Amino acid sequence: MEIGATIAGRYLLHALLGEGGSAKVYRARDDLLGREVAVKVLHPHLPEGDRARFLREVRTLARLTHPGVVPVLDLGEVTDASGLPRSFFTMPLLTGGPLTALGPLEDAPRPLAHFLTAAAFASRALGYIHAQGIIHRDLTPGNILLDAARMPRIMDFGLVALSEHSRHLTRSGVTLGTPAYMAPEQARGVGVGPRSDLYALGAVLYRVACGSPPFVGDSDQSVLFQHVYEPPPDPRDLNPAVPDAVARVLLALLAKRPEDRPESGEAAAHLWALARRDVWARHARGQYRGGRTRTGEHPDGPARPEHLREAWSVPLPGEVTWPAAVVGEGDLLAVGTRGGQLVLLHTSGRPYATYAARDEVTAPATFQEGHVLYGAWDGTLRRVRLDGQELWQHQARAEFTGAPTLWGGRVLAASRDGHLHALDARRGELAWAYRAGGPLAASPVLWAGAALLCDENGWLHALDARSGSPLWKVEVGTVHATPALLPTAPGEATLIVPTWPGEVHALGLSAASGRAQLATPEPTLWTYDLEDEIWAAPALTPGLALVAGWGGTVRALRLADGEDVWSHTLQGRVTASPVVSAGLVFLASEAGELTALDVQTGEVRWQQREREGVQATPLAAGGTLYVAFMNGTLRAYREKPEP
Repeated sequence: MEIGATIAGRYLLHALLGEGGSAKVYRARDDLLGREVAVKVLHPHLPEGDRARFLREVRTLARLTHPGVVPVLDLGEVTDASGLPRSFFTMPLLTGGPLTALGPLEDAPRPLAHFLTAAAFASRALGYIHAQGIIHRDLTPGNILLDAARMPRIMDFGLVALSEHSRHLTRSGVTLGTPAYMAPEQARGVGVGPRSDLYALGAVLYRVACGSPPFVGDSDQSVLFQHVYEPPPDPRDLNPAVPDAVARVLLALLAKRPEDRPESGEAAAHLWALARRDVWARHARGQYRGGRTRTGEHPDGPARPEHLREAWSVPLPGEVTWPAAVVGEGDLLAVGTRGGQLVLLHTSGRPYATYAARDEVTAPATFQEGHVLYGAWDGTLRRVRLDGQELWQHQARAEFTGAPTLWGGRVLAASRDGHLHALDARRGELAWAYRAGGPLAASPVLWAGAALLCDENGWLHALDARSGSPLWKVEVGTVHATPALLPTAPGEATLIVPTWPGEVHALGLSAASGRAQLATPEPTLWTYDLEDEIWAAPALTPGLALVAGWGGTVRALRLADGEDVWSHTLQGRVTASPVVSAGLVFLASEAGELTALDVQTGEVRWQQREREGVQATPLAAGGTLYVAFMNGTLRAYREKPEP
């Protein structure tokens, strides 16, 4: 079984992928069909019982035909160099790595989408397996692998086959399975069922989301004890980027009693679907740049802009100017005015509520689970329930200039006097305050446990988001607009910093130390001189950075090296930030131009000219584009095919 050998006259062994107690797994080429496969070969000199278990695993896999289960392609026997017979079987080669490659979870649309899709898919695969009368009994990150499309495939059914021939899950006093992911009833050796696998899947997904399994200890016995007797830590305590809806499903899967868990894989998949709806409806629309929408990408805007038509237009009690933005939650929209009001409307255009302030409300508001947070120029930040009850106020010495940013049960809000305030989201109590070297005009960006903050004196500050302790800072130039951040690989991200004089810096970040750090040896990936002032936040989509100059030219720059991909020039000045959704970038100018471009080519897909100008960032949500005009008009554009 040497590398380079061909077995069964067909499979050329390229590399050893892994080895267990009973078998080795090789990467190989199937010369007959011209494809890459994985070959699992049994060790020689194994007891007959282990050989029988190996063959039972193959037969178990062969019974399962589901896209979420690794199938058997071939089964055979080969004689090795010593003349001993070796059983083997082949499987598709999965190149995406273990399921943990999707984590730790980052609070951004694409990582969340990948995680939620994979979680629901794996749950459905388990539902199928259980419907065949099979219980896996040993789900771990190592046997839920990702294919080339980053979809999970369940494999390694060794304990399934063993359990079909044994009533007991203990042998010589040792529980079979992997302690870190074992259900309480399995740890106690009192019998398992489908919901035991759901618990194990919950523990695996917990590790994906948080970077750590729910229980760790100095010994297997310590971990098993915690599974049986200790409540799992709230995932949001380990990783504050985990959305509330995701945390609720994880904790439901990890319920101590089987009857308190989802009743089936399909039921678990339904919970993940509800979590997806909650994440997009409540959070992805509910906060301006800095939090989940720090890339400027909205998940469900209009997909066919050529059919966009005005659906309704509503006057607001005051002008809407920079740095305002339209935000939403569910079927509600919110936008602040210079008249000192935060106005809430239904997505139908019907008025919902108006909340007053003592001064201009131009910083974007933020929704959070039936509440809205908004700041005013008098330095007051308020949290109000949607029924109008004010829960708390926080008074700063200067106006709030950025959107309140949610992170780990806290609200991070920047004020003009250079302070970043971290408040308890429920009670409004000050947890910590950090003073930068100059005035703040932008929201903080959160990634890998760090708050990244730019001041107008030219510095980018990185703070520990839990404590407010400074981590590092670097000089970048005066910044008025919120930077944009895109995770590019596990533990890596690119931060795009737009400076007011027009230089755009791309900085590489690393989370290898557990907190965001500048990548070494050279953190600046590239710098591009727009030769224009920048007031709008950039937007990012995989491979591209979209940057708008005040003069009206919008450029798509290659994220890897800053090279021009395309540019488009509007007639009016641009202060509203570009918004990306459904493969489009939506733009608005102070001259009243509304434009949708193909994000990859810059091709114009839709144009509309209005009398009023726009400085506030639009919202693309629910197949609709919502635009707040400077004269105080909120207008909705929806897809309406021509009759």
